[in-house]
Amino acid sequence: MATLQKRALYGLVFGVVWAAAMAAVFFVKGGASAFDEDRGFRLIIDGLWIGGLVLYLALFTTIMRRPTKFDERDRTIMDRSARVQWLAVILSLVAWIVGLSEGYHSEGQIPVVFLYLIFISTLVVSSVAQCTGILIGYWRMNRNG
Repeated sequence: MATLQKRALYGLVFGVVWAAAMAAVFFVKGGASAFDEDRGFRLIIDGLWIGGLVLYLALFTTIMRRPTKFDERDRTIMDRSARVQWLAVILSLVAWIVGLSEGYHSEGQIPVVFLYLIFISTLVVSSVAQCTGILIGYWRMNRNG
């Protein structure tokens, strides 16, 4: 298994656990309204998403610094993984827009707190989708020989 592929697998496992932990904390602490009102709750979520992004950065920047561990095939897979990443981000934004529009249609406006939540979820989706795209790239490359 290539180093980039291993990192992507670790990143995907971490990303799923990371997203689940953030969702669990979010719902246990009371959801969007509690998030909007409780500064401590916001700081917990901030710590989780910033810490997760730092881990992703550490996971992938170390491999990019060592050219011997990152060949042309890896670079191609990494470039192509952006397609999966882009698609996942767009689909998550569509889900937010449809869900919030339908949920708050009768009120005529969406609470501002959701802007922050959309931003956080987009970062999480983007990180997990990058790892997924890398793993799909290796799978396709191995399948095609």
